[in-house]
Amino acid sequence: MSIVLNAFPLKVPELEIEVLQIPYGKETLEDLRDRYRATHAFRRQGDNILIFSGDGTFPTSGRPQTIALKENFGIFCSLVKDGLIRHLAGLGRNPSGFNPIELVSAKSEDNLLVSILGDAYPFKVCAKYSIDTRTIQGRPCLVIDCTTRRVLKENGLFFLNAGFDLMGRYVVIEQEDGYRRLLGSVSSCKGGTLDVAQPDGQVVQTEAKDVYLEASRTNFDDYIFHTHGAQKDVIVERIRQSVSAFNRGENKKARIDTLKKYIQSRAIPLIGGTRIEIEDSPNIQKHCGQMQKPVFIFNDSVEADWAEKGLTQSGPYTKRTFDRNDPSICVICAQHDKGRVEQFVRKLLKGISSSKYFSNGLEGKFTLGTSRVEVFATATDSVEGYRNAIEAAIRKKADDGGRWDLALVQVRQSFKKLKVTENPYYLGKSLFFLHQVPVQDFTIELLAQPDYSLGYSLNNMALACYAKMGGVPWLLKSSPTLSHELVIGIGSANIGQERGVDNQRIMGITTVFSGDGSYIVSNTSKAVVPEAYCEALTTVLGETIEKIQKRMNWQKGDTIRLIFHAQVKKFNKEEIEAVRAVIDKYHEYQIEYAFLKISEDHGLHMFDSATAGVKKGRLAPPRGKTFKLSKHQMLVYLIGQRELRQDTDGHPRGVILDVHKDSSFKDITYLSAQLYSFASHSWRSYFPNPMPVTVSYSDLIARNLGWLNQLPGWNDSVMIGKIGQSQWFL
Repeated sequence: MSIVLNAFPLKVPELEIEVLQIPYGKETLEDLRDRYRATHAFRRQGDNILIFSGDGTFPTSGRPQTIALKENFGIFCSLVKDGLIRHLAGLGRNPSGFNPIELVSAKSEDNLLVSILGDAYPFKVCAKYSIDTRTIQGRPCLVIDCTTRRVLKENGLFFLNAGFDLMGRYVVIEQEDGYRRLLGSVSSCKGGTLDVAQPDGQVVQTEAKDVYLEASRTNFDDYIFHTHGAQKDVIVERIRQSVSAFNRGENKKARIDTLKKYIQSRAIPLIGGTRIEIEDSPNIQKHCGQMQKPVFIFNDSVEADWAEKGLTQSGPYTKRTFDRNDPSICVICAQHDKGRVEQFVRKLLKGISSSKYFSNGLEGKFTLGTSRVEVFATATDSVEGYRNAIEAAIRKKADDGGRWDLALVQVRQSFKKLKVTENPYYLGKSLFFLHQVPVQDFTIELLAQPDYSLGYSLNNMALACYAKMGGVPWLLKSSPTLSHELVIGIGSANIGQERGVDNQRIMGITTVFSGDGSYIVSNTSKAVVPEAYCEALTTVLGETIEKIQKRMNWQKGDTIRLIFHAQVKKFNKEEIEAVRAVIDKYHEYQIEYAFLKISEDHGLHMFDSATAGVKKGRLAPPRGKTFKLSKHQMLVYLIGQRELRQDTDGHPRGVILDVHKDSSFKDITYLSAQLYSFASHSWRSYFPNPMPVTVSYSDLIARNLGWLNQLPGWNDSVMIGKIGQSQWFL
């Protein structure tokens, strides 16, 4: 048995090369690359530019240096990629990018749409290779990945002539270097001339023949509908399956190995004259770790390593203390769907007798008693129709002197395309939240599922409903340490349906702390724009420390460990300094901290021969498999072979955890195990999460509050009430 990475060790030559060093300037670097790309290589090194020459001459004056490649892996790896780009460009392959280098196959057999829509179709889904370098356990390696990319070669005039409406669609313009950059969205069309609204709000006029439709999913799907009408959904599903099959482990590995062998067989030169040499990927099986299953705590402190089993046998953690038994539930639905919705709600509450995991419903599984349900129908699918029904429901309960414990709101998939101010989905949330009522939405399309698959959907939905009503389904057991722990999760969401001035990035913050042997998700949550993020982060941190030190009875001299999880490119100095400023206020404690960056977008894969013969997920490692890339980096699989749903699913993607160098706590093995446990702790689904709750909950908080803040009259202070103390964002 073997486990290998798609990372191939590079042989570093015993070579010293002459370089010229000049002061860095962005325009200087761009100008030098444009003019001397064919004969020289350029690399930014801090405040300097290093110039590498193929013939010993340099285009400018500067300070000469001699660099030993054995002592400068970063420079060596940069020259390797430069050599590969030169080689590929010389073959006419038009590589793009540098970190990583990307190469889209032009071969007809590498276009996945040929067998579905034919070779002449204007959209293509082509094989895409990416090549990058990474130092793994002290050795520079070439990392090769293979996936797919949507490609569009026909210009805007082709689509106009085909009768395809370009209004509101994003278009790109091709530059001299072959890159396509966003121009804007089409605001009007007269003949073959387009008015295009740019992201900065300015409108430019251009000829349709000079621009290209953006190869986006929306344009792709809409054009398939334009050409194939009612067959569109069937074709899109065939394409999805084809792409998933392409990304299966055995196909991905075979294509990666083919490109690796090609590079090995060619004497591709570096600019200094030596050749690129790569080795086969070594078997790392003996160096891999396997995480233990996390343990959950249920009613009466019963423990289980499977949430489904623990709930079924013991009941939820708050079974004896839950204060919303026999809950009052209102249902908002369209008048013409009322009968089917009533059937659906009954299945949610009472269960599906034939279901493996949901035979006794929300009421039975969470011992809620008997729900009191009232249905309020909307006359139309408009915002006003929903507003009238929701206000009728709120008035009805107010007249009775009570409050709804849960609102179930039926929406439609098509609502996703509506502006937030015209979307009943967000209106429903805002109105009910204003009256401290948690909301669970469901689409009318969900009702079409057969009972077998519906049982799984309802099982997850019931879990979220219980948490939204303030219940605690389970706690995550923590391994006792000598330190008190507080984990801060940082997520984000892009808010805005139009790119440019109206588009906003919102940062979400959530906290988790360990106490009484378990991890508890705190009620402290925030969502702010990036400019206010540092202040919000330190405010949340300060408030949480104040609250938790009293609750957990921290003593003078105790060790407090602060761990920050974020899916960011990097932690910046401002964030770290802001956190240190908060820490400095608590002199009575011994405080240590870790900044942990979590990355999905890294192109590194693990191939495990132990699963080569399975039906689904061939070559996929199991969940919890780890490999230490360096002292401060770990590759961890939060989703593994058994978590894949079907045999067409692609190869699962691990995450890389990177502990920042300024951290005072750097135990990457401990931090990885903790993060792995958090990936099993979501109350949104029983399935393992591809991200820890620290990040996934923060993303949800950012997305929900970001959109709600675009509604007139909405104020985040609503969340200070009881609704904010539940997992309302699930």
